[in-house]
Amino acid sequence: MQTTSENIGYSARVIASADYGKMREIARAVYENPSLLADFERDPAGTAHKINGFVVPEGFHIHIADADNKFYPAEEPGIFGAEGRDQWDRVEMRAGYKTFSLVGCF
Repeated sequence: MQTTSENIGYSARVIASADYGKMREIARAVYENPSLLADFERDPAGTAHKINGFVVPEGFHIHIADADNKFYPAEEPGIFGAEGRDQWDRVEMRAGYKTFSLVGCF
């Protein structure tokens, strides 16, 4: 298991080299075509790749966040502050279009 510092170092390198243009295009595509949201919920990485070839960085997963910061697909239960988890870390990157964003989480 990697340390928090190692995870942050890796995430920082990924965030620095991410294709924010493609991420923004995905947010725009889902914003402009709401039917894509159901596809995205079923297969986020596959749908993103179909839209413009975006590849989710290793160790990351992705969501669409709406204007209320609701995640699609919803985050797995217990990721944030569950009673059974004494400690946790999270690093995010976001690129948005209007009120939607593509969120990459590590």
